[in-house]
Amino acid sequence: MYKTTWAIKIDGVETVEFVYYHFGKTPKFPSWYMEENHWYEIEMIWNFKLIISIKTFCKCLFHNYIIR
Repeated sequence: MYKTTWAIKIDGVETVEFVYYHFGKTPKFPSWYMEENHWYEIEMIWNFKLIISIKTFCKCLFHNYIIR
C-alpha cells in the first residue's frame, strides 16, 4: 500500500497538490482529473510505502484521493 503525492500546475497559474492512496509501486496519474483546453505540468513529489492498518487498507481499497 502506497501514498503518492503529485504537484500539479494548471495553465501555469494555479498549483494544486494531489494525494492518491493505492496498491502497487508504480502509480499512474488518473486521467479523469485532466480537462480539455488546459495544460498541466505534473511532478511526482512523494511515493512511499505506508504502514498497514485497517484505515490505510480502506483508503487504498477505494483508491481514496485528496486534492488541496
